[in-house]
Amino acid sequence: MSQSKTTEASAHWRLHPQLLSDSIPICQLPVCSVRLLDDQRYPWVLLIPRIPDLGQWLDVPLETQHLVLEEIHQVSQVLQKLYAPDRINLATIGNRVEQLHIHCIARHQHDATWPDVVWGRGQREAYKPLQRLARANAIGAGLKSLSQPNS
Repeated sequence: MSQSKTTEASAHWRLHPQLLSDSIPICQLPVCSVRLLDDQRYPWVLLIPRIPDLGQWLDVPLETQHLVLEEIHQVSQVLQKLYAPDRINLATIGNRVEQLHIHCIARHQHDATWPDVVWGRGQREAYKPLQRLARANAIGAGLKSLSQPNS
């Protein structure tokens, strides 16, 4: 997708209200809005392509899929560097929120639900405001450093 098409699509795109209430912004990558899910049990990042009417991966234009995958890779690299997880879980489930969003979750063997999936396990634990801001800023800084030459 060309830069002008991406900009045009972004102008008509709106974040689903559930994603808006469950997360805070980290940054904007060329295709995706990057947000921190408000659950301190896990470093949990959402990538939401800013393209209207995407319900699932199959809806992403073929020429844009590789760009989204590159952004998933960048977020995964930052989570790996910052949190040294045992695994990074990736998912695009969408059964409750119909807008395509990609979960990138840094998992540790000592976390609250290891080795099970995070969905439907326990209660979400909201961050304290400064913790939430610090985590979002750290991830944002990591993503910015990846986009800098010679980083």
